[in-house]
Amino acid sequence: MILVVGHKNPDSDSICSALVATELLKARGVEAMPIRQGEINRETQHILEVAGAEVPELRTSVAGETVWLVDYSDLAQAPDDIAEAEVAGIVDHHRLGDVMTVNPMEAWIWPVGCTNTVLFNMFKIEGHEIKPQIAKLMMSAILSDTVGFASPTCTQKDKDAVAELAAIADVQDVDAFTKDLLIAKTNIEGLSAAELVEKDLKGYPFNGRDVVVGQVELATLEQVDGMIEALEADLEARCANDNLAFAAVMLTDITTAQTRLLYKGEWAEKLVKHEKDGMLMMENTLSRKKQGWPWLQTELV
Repeated sequence: MILVVGHKNPDSDSICSALVATELLKARGVEAMPIRQGEINRETQHILEVAGAEVPELRTSVAGETVWLVDYSDLAQAPDDIAEAEVAGIVDHHRLGDVMTVNPMEAWIWPVGCTNTVLFNMFKIEGHEIKPQIAKLMMSAILSDTVGFASPTCTQKDKDAVAELAAIADVQDVDAFTKDLLIAKTNIEGLSAAELVEKDLKGYPFNGRDVVVGQVELATLEQVDGMIEALEADLEARCANDNLAFAAVMLTDITTAQTRLLYKGEWAEKLVKHEKDGMLMMENTLSRKKQGWPWLQTELV
């Protein structure tokens, strides 16, 4: 049995990748099961309902198990006892992280906008049938991760995959499908500051210390106008409680590609020079992977 697990604080690509990779393994004749490390967000709930798919089982321990990692390869984003498991495979679209294995493993890491784009091509290369439900999961994840193809991470492979998957899933109006998905993505009503930071928080080892960077995708920055102090207090608390050198959250308006960065920690002083009127604004910035985190690395070094 292979457990297929996405990263902590799972987003839609992470959950959909676990479900889709499980189907790929089953198509190979391998017993597999998808699991998740945290609660699903509202966008993912919308996707699963549209596709008619079940939520993967919540499980945070993988000791003694054989696992596939999907949508990450950083130990900080893996189950805490990953060192006691055998990592047999990785499917991802991020930079190669620090996961080490005892035995050779299967690895598919492509510079595309979404892990499901990689999985789609794996299905095609191996000649497996893609069922409508799986097609909906894959196209939803791709549209989510690329923000409806607007993100700089988006490639032609992502667009080609969605075109083929929409036909399989019998989605006639991809624009309307995308609009409904993005409405769910930017719905933060009723969420606390801590829940917003945790919503899509990723940990990175950097210069011998631990750093976390979250992202909240919004229809307008005005959605969080009354929460800035609470968000900054949450970041400060995380630094103190988890001995972090730096904690940040990107507040991203997906309609204008404008991001406001909130940040705290020992290394925060390195960014103050970029503030204007007490705010650090990042223009034309949608992607944490390709824009936010790479820029932060150059500033925090």
